[in-house]
Order: sequence, then structure tokens, then C-alpha cells
Amino acid sequence: MLDEGPSAEDLTRFGDDEFGYCPECGDEVWDDVTACPSCGEWIEGRVQSRKPHELQARRRMIALIAIALAILISGIVAFTQLF
Repeated sequence: MLDEGPSAEDLTRFGDDEFGYCPECGDEVWDDVTACPSCGEWIEGRVQSRKPHELQARRRMIALIAIALAILISGIVAFTQLF
């Protein structure tokens, strides 16, 4: 029997976009895995598309922008009340 290689269905099912990251240890895992093979943590349905440290950095940046906007708006409001 001749090996024809992976079918189009297999390539779609097992493509590169099927990977995610464990929310506990950050190791790369299949997105449909039930437990992380590295740390053993139960992660079914919680696989993340970005590494945990990237998510933390993004959340910090959003928080800093929100604080800066709040300070800016409160400064504008205080300035306009002077006049």
C-alpha cells in the first residue's frame, strides 16, 4: 500500500494553530489536551493562545494606560473648573 501522506483533513485538524499554552506552567500543549504533560495540571478548556508571561505584560500595559487616562481626565476636569 502506498503512503499518500496526510490528508487535507489531517492537516486542518493537526495544523500549527492547534497549539496553545498551559495556564499553569506556560509550556506548549495541544489545545484539546485534558492535562498538561509537563506539570500534570488539569487544563481542559483553559488552554491559552499566548504564553502566561505575555498575558501578564499585556494586562499590566492596559492597567497603566487606564491609570494614565484617569489621571489625564481628572487633570483636565480640575483645570476646567478653575476657569
